Amino acid sequence: MLSCIILISWLLLVWFYFLWSRRRYYIAAWQLRGPVGWPLIGMGLQMMNPATFLQYMDGLSRQFKAPFISWMGTDCFLYINDPSTVEQIFNSTHCTNKGDLYRFISSAIGDGLFTSSWPRWHKHRRLINPAFGRQILSNFLPIFNAEAEVLLQKLDLEGVQHGKRLEIYQILKKIVLEAACQTTMGRKMNFQHDGSVAIFEAYNGLTEVCVKRMLSPWLYPGLIYRRSRLYGQQKKVVGILFGFIEQLLEPIVSVVTSDASAEQQNPEMRAKSKAIFIEQVREHVERGQLSWQDVRDEANVTIAATFETTSTALYFTILCLAMHPYYQEKLHEELVRELPPTGDVSLEQLQRLDYTEMVINEAMRLFAPVPMVLRSAEQDLQLRRDDGDFLIPRGTQIGIDIYNMQRDERVWGPLARTYNPEAHFGKDAPLRHAFAFVPFTKGLRMCIGYRYAQILMKLLLARIFYSYRISTEARLDELLVKGNISLKLQEYPLCLVNRR
Repeated sequence: MLSCIILISWLLLVWFYFLWSRRRYYIAAWQLRGPVGWPLIGMGLQMMNPATFLQYMDGLSRQFKAPFISWMGTDCFLYINDPSTVEQIFNSTHCTNKGDLYRFISSAIGDGLFTSSWPRWHKHRRLINPAFGRQILSNFLPIFNAEAEVLLQKLDLEGVQHGKRLEIYQILKKIVLEAACQTTMGRKMNFQHDGSVAIFEAYNGLTEVCVKRMLSPWLYPGLIYRRSRLYGQQKKVVGILFGFIEQLLEPIVSVVTSDASAEQQNPEMRAKSKAIFIEQVREHVERGQLSWQDVRDEANVTIAATFETTSTALYFTILCLAMHPYYQEKLHEELVRELPPTGDVSLEQLQRLDYTEMVINEAMRLFAPVPMVLRSAEQDLQLRRDDGDFLIPRGTQIGIDIYNMQRDERVWGPLARTYNPEAHFGKDAPLRHAFAFVPFTKGLRMCIGYRYAQILMKLLLARIFYSYRISTEARLDELLVKGNISLKLQEYPLCLVNRR
């Protein structure tokens, strides 16, 4: 009996100490009240389904005054969906690190720029930045134009000549991944002509596995997760992706690991364009600033991020235009006016395509390619809200809901959930908060590849709609989205392609 009393007393002391050590979180949660959730798992049960996650968070933001605090597992979770607070977080030096849940991604595909924390992130960003400079990106245009030709041939063959309704997303993913491999690794993979299904399924499977774990607090402990079925799925897809990246890196690694005399005897090995990512970072490896493991991690994350976000944003732009013929015709008028009927598209020509940029921005507003990003408060943070200032304790996990913010009537007006490029980005559109539209995020940790994505999307979109008209029976209000690392649809509607 005495031993039981001692054990219970000891457990109570530990529990009280745990609560006392977290008192600052409870004070913040009392001031910024949100849904309480269940003990130990917080909102895990309500949020565990990616198919309803974004809709659930939208409902909470209307029920509670955002920003508000709730719980994911035992983590204090600050939810944000208003431009003013988003600006504070994105510009804060205390919130440059990604949220703790991104460790699930880095443990799967490597610790690259997308997931890494200070000071590793700052060092790698400084070294890799030149690979995404304006002049470097202009050197990619021949690759982008060549892949645009492949895309048009594919649309013509399958959509026009065979008269099939197409799931365009699958075609776009191959084109964007092909461009990413060439501009990142200098390797042409011919995804349109060989079996690449396993690679696409692996990328899709990896993001789904990571998101399921993020939304399941009981799987956070590694000891439990490694005994789950989800971990088995992760091992399978990671093995495929690592093999793919090793295949891309193999000829480059062989050059670096060869001796100096061998390199001098084979100067053509050094003749590769300095424009590509791998040639830029190879010099850092030779100087000892990066290891080859760093390069593998960065290559894996760079290709995955480029392929996922760019193909997603491009697809939703095409789908929105297919559902809205009026805006598609206005886009075609600009393309005919500004571009030659044949030949490659230049950077100067792309810069004149203002309406093209508008239709892309409006699609990314409605369908944010990355619907939610997570940050971590590395120091105490003073958060301003219209009813006062509040202390956000160090260690708080911060969820920035880009998807719902960019669709919010309180921010974008009564047409917020409609596709209307002129109303939201036209010359007569009302001024919005500078952080109301953040598809590539903003501030201190803005996406390194946003210019790359803009150029590639603009060029592919211009080449498609100059020559083709695309239509679909789908309607905007019928689309069902899934909350994932990049936005997904539960079902992808088919599109009809016709020559102009």
